[in-house]
Amino acid sequence: MISRFFTQKNASLYKRNMLFLVNRGTVLICLLVLISIIFLSINLSANGEQDPKFLILHLDAVASTNFFYYIEEGYLPNIQKIFKDGHIIPYGLSLFIGGTEVIYPRLKKGLGNEAGENVGWGYYDREKEKVISDLNTFFNLFFSLPRRARASFLYGIPGLDFFMFLPIMNIPQLLETYGVVELIWFATDSIGHAIGEKTYIDSIKRFDHYFGRLVERLNLEEVNLILYCDHGMSFKNEIYINHVSEIKRVVGEELAAFLYPNIYLKNIKLKEYYAQKIIQETEIDFTFYKDNNNPKRVIGYSIYGTVFFEENEEGKIRYLFQGEDVFDYSTNGYQGQWLSDAEWLSFTRENKYPAVPPNIFRFLSNKNAGDIVLVINPPKIIYTKLGYSANHHGITNTDLLVPILLRGKDLIHLYNREEMWLHTLFSSIPNLNFENIEPMREKNKLYFWSNFQEGVYPGFEVSLSPAYRWNIALQQEQAIFKGWLEYDFYSSYVLRFWVGIGLQYQTNNLEPFLNARLQIDFGKVQFNYGGQANFYNLRDWQENRKEISYQLNDYLSLNWRIPECIGISFCW
Repeated sequence: MISRFFTQKNASLYKRNMLFLVNRGTVLICLLVLISIIFLSINLSANGEQDPKFLILHLDAVASTNFFYYIEEGYLPNIQKIFKDGHIIPYGLSLFIGGTEVIYPRLKKGLGNEAGENVGWGYYDREKEKVISDLNTFFNLFFSLPRRARASFLYGIPGLDFFMFLPIMNIPQLLETYGVVELIWFATDSIGHAIGEKTYIDSIKRFDHYFGRLVERLNLEEVNLILYCDHGMSFKNEIYINHVSEIKRVVGEELAAFLYPNIYLKNIKLKEYYAQKIIQETEIDFTFYKDNNNPKRVIGYSIYGTVFFEENEEGKIRYLFQGEDVFDYSTNGYQGQWLSDAEWLSFTRENKYPAVPPNIFRFLSNKNAGDIVLVINPPKIIYTKLGYSANHHGITNTDLLVPILLRGKDLIHLYNREEMWLHTLFSSIPNLNFENIEPMREKNKLYFWSNFQEGVYPGFEVSLSPAYRWNIALQQEQAIFKGWLEYDFYSSYVLRFWVGIGLQYQTNNLEPFLNARLQIDFGKVQFNYGGQANFYNLRDWQENRKEISYQLNDYLSLNWRIPECIGISFCW
């Protein structure tokens, strides 16, 4: 009996030892395999040629005059330091009407005002005889942003720009994946409008601080930096104009629609009449319209006189005036010569009204532009229910003149530029390509884990990606086998939400299930939380994944399957 006891005890001890050795052996074999794959992958990729990397920073609503003043005051030490070895174009000019909804959708294609859909926050479609609302304009802007950058609108809400450190934390990894990454800082625009200059400056300082911390983690020999402001911001506006009620009063029943700066008339033959009447009876600074008898001619009115913008067969424009030279171009030596758009900017870059003739002429050439276009310049400001304290709806330098900052080997050819139409920036960089920047697939993953407890066997998971945003996975843990297909339903720079469908096999029972997983990235740390529900009983939701991973390098990560499993994964 004693012999049998010792025999059973030895057998039990032997079984525990064997389980421990099996677990240890499995992990050791996996490590050896992973190390071999790592060296093989490094050798295979060492000779691969990499495309140039671009980090593009969009700082909303900062005019050149304000930007350089903030540098002189010491508000932007990181920007000043980092671009000291690059180049700053001080005379970038945005398109009228200065607004993100106008300039951003045109940037990647290099389109001027004459092309593109947006001519402000909404327009009137004459063919359909209906107003295309500001909501449509917003969606046009929203979907022109990179898919994973669209959460920038959330961080643009006043007070939430503090949390921009979250997406910024992941930019080095994103650059490795996409090669071209855009960081869009909307908060300065919303804060400038709604709160005021002090808080607006605080947001710009915060941007500079985050930018400095980001660059510390980048290899500037590999990354090209582009920082631009999309339009300006005019403060100290003192004269509010209720432009909507004024236009309704003056134009009356002949008004088909009005969405600043565009007036749409029921009878376009009355453009000249109402353009003059508006100037005579309101405090609006300018009205412009295209001559009914000459499509190559734009006429503008102000209380000081009349201006003319004419285009020749070469696409060049000249400026003429009757009465006072309201733009003061003649003081600088202008005598009615024909100039290209670039020549206009070069000639007037120091003027209060930079390159107005081509900017307004091209705007009125757009099929969605109004029959009459208004301009209200600072210190006047259009009335809004929100009571804005600043705006950028005019044609002055504080509305439209912006800085463009460059640093990188693929940008050196622009270092001699002092002025540039902003919409031509990206098209002036041959190696900057926004097409096909997404990877061909997600990273494949081989993942093993164990908790080294008696009777608990190691688990494994293989995840293979047939295409970007898709994964096919197979998992074994204890006596449960799963296979599923998942899709990246939503992504930002911080999180990705995966949804999928799969099959689970356990004790001769095969069940279909729906799967969901939230992936959150914080630099090299990744958190995954997921669950599943039986396909025929969706209320029976069960947690199936809760883990934290730390990325050791591009291929290897350590994993903690909360609460008690430790694992290792190899990605390629």
